[in-house]
Amino acid sequence: MKTKLVTIISVVAVSGLALIFSNTTAGQERTGDQYARPPSGASQAGAVPSPGSQGKGGAPVARPITPEEAAKKYSAPKGKYPVGERDPHKASGVINSPYPPHQEFDCSNVAHGGLVLDTRTNKVFVRP
Repeated sequence: MKTKLVTIISVVAVSGLALIFSNTTAGQERTGDQYARPPSGASQAGAVPSPGSQGKGGAPVARPITPEEAAKKYSAPKGKYPVGERDPHKASGVINSPYPPHQEFDCSNVAHGGLVLDTRTNKVFVRP
């Protein structure tokens, strides 16, 4: 009687441990002889989208510009560049251009205070 009880408890304990370890990250990554990989078309985390491509909320990705390049090609109206406008109802990093028609740009790859080129109007503004 004791040996049957010990056997049953051992089987239940081993089954429980197997279930726990199969649900860990290490247990889920391994499939056969290969490690699980993301699909080839999936974007990698931390990858910076190229300017002009579609970013957050469907807005085109902003093109950052250096102050030197901006000073050479695009003169500042009234001595300084205007600041873009952020809509609190939009995704973080989506900024409206201060120039009509006030197009949205995904500025998540531009530092706060950095210069952005509005490709539609060919004018520069500051990311807030």
